[in-house]
Amino acid sequence: MTLGNPQAELGATANLLNLVFGFRPPVDSSYLAWYYLDNPEGTAAVGRGYDGNRLTGNYALIPQRFQAATKSDVRLGLGVDLAVHPEFRGTGTYRRTVEASYRVGAADGLSGILGVANAQSVPRMTDTFGWRRLPDFRARFLTPIADGVRCSNHLVGPALLAGPLLDEALPQPTEPPPTGHGARWSTDLLRWRLARPGANYVLHLRDDVTFISVESRHGPFRVAVLLKVLARQSNIEPVSVGALAATLARHHRTPLVLHWGVSPLMQGRGIPLPRGLMPSPLGIVLHAFDDDGAPRLAEQDFTPTAFEFLDFDAY
Repeated sequence: MTLGNPQAELGATANLLNLVFGFRPPVDSSYLAWYYLDNPEGTAAVGRGYDGNRLTGNYALIPQRFQAATKSDVRLGLGVDLAVHPEFRGTGTYRRTVEASYRVGAADGLSGILGVANAQSVPRMTDTFGWRRLPDFRARFLTPIADGVRCSNHLVGPALLAGPLLDEALPQPTEPPPTGHGARWSTDLLRWRLARPGANYVLHLRDDVTFISVESRHGPFRVAVLLKVLARQSNIEPVSVGALAATLARHHRTPLVLHWGVSPLMQGRGIPLPRGLMPSPLGIVLHAFDDDGAPRLAEQDFTPTAFEFLDFDAY
């Protein structure tokens, strides 16, 4: 169902997510209001399960617009926060919650669901629900190689989000990738995404690209994570991954620079991270909604070729 009484529903949803996932610190209704309600691409379509008035299941579809050079835009729901109350596992609540999201998402005009799931969840979505698994993207460490191009670094905070810098960082919406599909980013979308409560993003500006990073910890190691690369102008040449890594290594004071995904704005390979070392190896799955028996989206025609950490809920 679409959100009716947002504050009460978001509070109940936060309680369920904290119970199921044990978030530390716990999420609250203000975080979910940002995520479910404030997205400039549209309000989340949320499938819910109930036992009487008790919330037992939740699956939220965050609207995201994908564009392609030779096709019309595709508006998908990024599937997040799939949770079933522990007392209701094995009762069909999981299936009913997912199927409720189909009805709400289709009614809200989405063409389907794009899911980024861990290795345990992917088989359930493909084998049980018939979703299509898309090709995997590998995580890799990028080797820093300085190229001498000037780059400024800016900690993201309230002043930056309220100021003009993001308009300079992304003066026009992103263009489609040469092949396949990529998420369409605008200044408004970037401002919303970087306002994620509790996040500590860094905005890096070169003349040709804007890129976003965050610092993470893996055991005793500090890791700089490259979240997204965005073009600041049209028809730029791909940027060396080594040059981006050099900026991040210097700023975050670590030689470990991690990237996951694919981007036509980057050239260079890096060192693949073995899947066994990933905290939770990621798989991408797709489900197309039907319109009077015909799919709104030809699944075989959707191929993400510009998709990175910032395009979904990873950091």
